[in-house]
Amino acid sequence: MIRSHCLRRTPAAPARPGPRRVLPAVGVLLAAALLTACGGRPLQAGAAAVVGPDRITEAAVQARVAEFRAQAARLPSGQYQEQAGLVGATVSGMIFSEVVAQALAEHRLTVSDTEVAQARSDQAQAWGGEAGLEQMLLLKHAVPAREIDNFHREQIGLQKLAALGGRQIGTTDGNKTVHQLLAEAAAQLKVTVNPRYGSWDAQQAVLDSPSEDWLPQSGAAA
Repeated sequence: MIRSHCLRRTPAAPARPGPRRVLPAVGVLLAAALLTACGGRPLQAGAAAVVGPDRITEAAVQARVAEFRAQAARLPSGQYQEQAGLVGATVSGMIFSEVVAQALAEHRLTVSDTEVAQARSDQAQAWGGEAGLEQMLLLKHAVPAREIDNFHREQIGLQKLAALGGRQIGTTDGNKTVHQLLAEAAAQLKVTVNPRYGSWDAQQAVLDSPSEDWLPQSGAAA
């Protein structure tokens, strides 16, 4: 799978392999006190999206973005550059996490804390320690430090979804399997999105006009 970058690493920084996740960058400014999106459900003021029974508030989105920017600001000068679409990408990522969780629940799959801890340890070792891991995930995937465990839980979950069809994530067949399962989960949740962050495509289970789809593409490589 692929994922858009919200910060650009300078050419001097070494390129290393890392986990990938899909996040789009979208944003259409539209304010309203009471909103109704493609799913037909009303969105109360202050909601960025409604995913099943859960409401993703604009305050939660703003807090996540603020956390990301505060951590990025502590990096050495010239090591990062924020690109357009960070807020929309954040909303989409929060929706994505809910959809992955739904897909796992539907198929009675779980990810243990032990699995998450092992994945984090392996990645930290590959990146020269926790500090290196935090910087890599921030720059490459816009993941703030407090979300690292959730990021790894999500990645392991995607691998388990692919394994349902005897596939591996990152292969054509594996991505196709995961895409189908996530689309089904998104349809079950009846995702509704505040139009300021984009419009919801119920058939494709994506936000319209993202720079990159947040679901794995059936023919995409990791």
